[in-house]
Amino acid sequence: MSNHAVFVTENRRMVFGEVEMPVVRPNDVLIRMKYCGVCGSDVHFYEHGEPEFPDVYPFILGHEGAGEVVEVGSAVTSLKIGDLICIEPGIPCRTCEWCASGRYNLCPDVVFPSAPREPGILREYVAHPAELCFKLPDGMSCEEGALIEPLAVGMTAAREAGARLGQTAVVLGSGCIGLVTLLALRALGLRRIALVDLHEIRLAKARELGAWATVNAAEVDPVAEVKRLFDGIGPDLVFETAGSTVTASQTIPMAKRGGTIMIVGNVVGQTPVDFQMATNKELTIKTSFRYRNIYPATIEAVASRLIDLKSIISRHYPLKEAPQAFEDCIDQKASMVKAVIRFGGQDDLS
Repeated sequence: MSNHAVFVTENRRMVFGEVEMPVVRPNDVLIRMKYCGVCGSDVHFYEHGEPEFPDVYPFILGHEGAGEVVEVGSAVTSLKIGDLICIEPGIPCRTCEWCASGRYNLCPDVVFPSAPREPGILREYVAHPAELCFKLPDGMSCEEGALIEPLAVGMTAAREAGARLGQTAVVLGSGCIGLVTLLALRALGLRRIALVDLHEIRLAKARELGAWATVNAAEVDPVAEVKRLFDGIGPDLVFETAGSTVTASQTIPMAKRGGTIMIVGNVVGQTPVDFQMATNKELTIKTSFRYRNIYPATIEAVASRLIDLKSIISRHYPLKEAPQAFEDCIDQKASMVKAVIRFGGQDDLS
């Protein structure tokens, strides 16, 4: 049986080839992939590579996926052949102190597809631990299932920030993670949520998804405008999702006294932090890394139609157009919220 895959061979170059069929261990299932979302981290690798791993090529990207179970390991009882599932990609060791305490997302030995040196899921067949494969409810599509992974990031950020009905919030950045954070906050009952971004096309999408207000940081002082929007005192919650030292440094002056700041984006580099202002405001500053113990709740939010996950999809691509999908994510960055790659040349909405 052939297992077609897409390989990155150098910066901005992809080729098609085949890999061996994966070995299905007793606690694994074999998945015929149906959809894979294109994550920003995958696009970064495609465009810039990873200098720490110059020998990793050819490399397979992708970690946002859903598909059909076609084989089950001898010890698997939770799933059966024909089940449609989504994948929680990170495989923790299950024995370290973080795993033992339930914070398995912090496992230092996690095996994460598409993070060098672990090949990703842009291949037709993938083996994965059954405990990290979640059956999709009736009426929920594999297309939606592939996007549970990024939504889980937003759901985790909202949960860990303590978001609750009646609070106010601002989300800095209106890319995919900013928008799924918006959707998660709305599902938790928040309504006064503002989005800040530099691109009007992204802010229009935020309004479409239910943002109460938007702020174009290219046109106004975002700190002053956010404070004005929220009664001159700022919002209860500030989420940084843009991954920028500029927006990260704006979180403390934006936040309401006694408020909470949640850093979600990958803020590379040193960010100036006014700890005196944070102390004077008695702010809580938190960070969120990926997700843990939240896939079932995230799936339920989509299956019950609390969250319209399809609304973040910008464009579908068949597997043969995967290189174009990555190129478009670079060239159309301002407007491309989420590209989705479809396997098998079929519109599988079952």
